[in-house]
Amino acid sequence: MSNQPDHQTSLISIVGTHPRDLQLLANLAPPVDDPESIFSVVGSLQHETPVTWTKMYEAEAWVTSMIRSPTGRLYAVDMEGQLHSTDTAGKWTTRDLGCPDGLIDLWVASDDELFAAGDQGDRVHFSKGKVELVRDPTNRRLNAVHGCAPNDVYMVGDKGAIFQYRDGQWAEMEPPTNYNLLTVLCISQQEIYVAGARGMLFRGSGNDWEQLKAPDINISSLAWYRGALHAAGGKDGVFRLEPHGLEQVKNLTLYRLRTIGDHLFGLGGRLVARFDGTGWWGGPLNL
Repeated sequence: MSNQPDHQTSLISIVGTHPRDLQLLANLAPPVDDPESIFSVVGSLQHETPVTWTKMYEAEAWVTSMIRSPTGRLYAVDMEGQLHSTDTAGKWTTRDLGCPDGLIDLWVASDDELFAAGDQGDRVHFSKGKVELVRDPTNRRLNAVHGCAPNDVYMVGDKGAIFQYRDGQWAEMEPPTNYNLLTVLCISQQEIYVAGARGMLFRGSGNDWEQLKAPDINISSLAWYRGALHAAGGKDGVFRLEPHGLEQVKNLTLYRLRTIGDHLFGLGGRLVARFDGTGWWGGPLNL
């Protein structure tokens, strides 16, 4: 489908267990700016020679994020406020989470509990079939969510917004910056990383944040790989956190990173690339 001249492909999320067991979310959009015409596909990917792709699911919606639960079920959210998920047999179903302004990201604690971040500041906690929704009165976009445990979850967003979910309640943290925060990664309850525009990178938890040295780039994704923090900087490349700060390790346009098994995977446009600790391998994917 992406080879058709009236659509362009953007790879959004990659999950799985190893290069022969991957699931990939892609958006297909017209070349003109028409969000209503974006649709999404999820496919099974084997990222080895030869690379093979098999479509599993198609949604007539702009799906923004996908994650895999510990049991292997897939969950995704879209800009219509819907949750897409597979059951134990792999069948897809959808559910309206009551966020018509759209959902941007999600984190799954278990098959019974997940959290989703909204385009207009919605904070969603979905637990045992029940939706708990909290709205930001200032409508700040929330760009990312990640957790250490079901009772310790962070959401970050525009204007430095940081929210923590602890013991059933949301609390807004003192922002360490006024720049937009685009990504969050929880390593432990005491070691949380948040990052975003203009090289903003912080480590800490709660209201206690330490700024780490980074170049003036937009950090769009974080991943922990082989004992080190890695960051995607889009056209500026891939970076690793060293004692003196972020250092570029690969000049490759990647916007999203995810550690899967022994590999670090990256997505950028139609590109799927993986790093095995020694070298990078991959190329554009034709859906």
